[in-house]
Amino acid sequence: MNEKADPFKHKQRWNEWKKKKCLYTRYGNNSLSLINKDLIIEYLLDMEAGYNVGRKGRRSYIRLNTIRQRITWILENMGIDDITKAARRQVLDFFNKMGSGAVRRKDGKKYNSTIDYINIFKAFWHWYQKKERENDNIVKDITIDLDTANKKENEFVYFRIDDLRKVINRCKYEYRVYLWFLFDSGIRSPTEFLSLKNKDFHWLEDKQIYELDIKDEYAKTFGRKIKLILSSDLIKEFLREKNPDESFFNMDWQSFTKYIKRVFVKALGNKTTMAGKKIKEIRPYDFRHSSACYWLIRYKNESAFKYRFGWKENKMIHYYTKLLGMKDTITQEDILVDSDAKSRLEKELERQKKHNALIEDKLKAQDNQMERINKILASIQIDQRILDKQKAVSL
Repeated sequence: MNEKADPFKHKQRWNEWKKKKCLYTRYGNNSLSLINKDLIIEYLLDMEAGYNVGRKGRRSYIRLNTIRQRITWILENMGIDDITKAARRQVLDFFNKMGSGAVRRKDGKKYNSTIDYINIFKAFWHWYQKKERENDNIVKDITIDLDTANKKENEFVYFRIDDLRKVINRCKYEYRVYLWFLFDSGIRSPTEFLSLKNKDFHWLEDKQIYELDIKDEYAKTFGRKIKLILSSDLIKEFLREKNPDESFFNMDWQSFTKYIKRVFVKALGNKTTMAGKKIKEIRPYDFRHSSACYWLIRYKNESAFKYRFGWKENKMIHYYTKLLGMKDTITQEDILVDSDAKSRLEKELERQKKHNALIEDKLKAQDNQMERINKILASIQIDQRILDKQKAVSL
């Protein structure tokens, strides 16, 4: 069984915090009151257990550490010694200041993710309401004025497969393998990527490609088996004579991420990409975004596309569709791929029109002919009746 990779030691950091039972910010400035500190400790332990929370289930160690840091920062900077006595207006004023830049980060920059902090606080307050309800205490919702509707879409470093080819040409062998694999698979990194073992790659003899088995125990959402169309040849050579139980990725993660930044800037320059960020800001996770853009237009149905990337909802499909400027409905211009195709289709339509006109003329001629035949037959019938009458008189 593969153990889920934890390169940033989130599990260790969480367990160390639990042992100390104290809260601190990343800045080392802890001005929390004892009331707020005890409340946050209770909240975080409930989050770990999945008790009195909105979305069912335990939270990951990554999520727990993120919540711990952010809820601590919020209550420290909100300046309310007992958060349970806070008023709606106080909460609204604080997050308005955060959004406008009146409350800033330690480095002096404005917060770009105010809505993320609002969601953290809303979840905390809704937990507190549920907790008090158990004691038959009704607590008002002081978060109802907070706006989370206009969340800024995530920016990332977007590159195309042709860009990747330029980068690959400058890479050492092992990096070429890993970069092609990340783009091909769209796997989450670092967690899913660093959890892979060599034995998770299964060669399909009939298709001459690898099938990757991303197992449930380290998948973020669900396990899945996906075909590696672009990188199988490189991986086959790479895995030759390797121990199946060894990790697929065998480099230092920090060195790997720094190398990617350097080689991308050298190959592509430090331009701003279509999805908002400059090339030098690239992370391994951006390979997943760019891979999704690549495979989106190549999958025949949404379900298969979602399965490959381990998504349960369609919202990411809609995001990438919007990014690429794709249309929701097909039009005639979507069908006519190029001018040659359009010309061929127009000629075919013209031939069909002429063919239809010819058939119509033939049908009209046949109708006229049948009309003349019917008149002749009617005339013959009249003449026959006259002859029959004359014959009857003579008798």
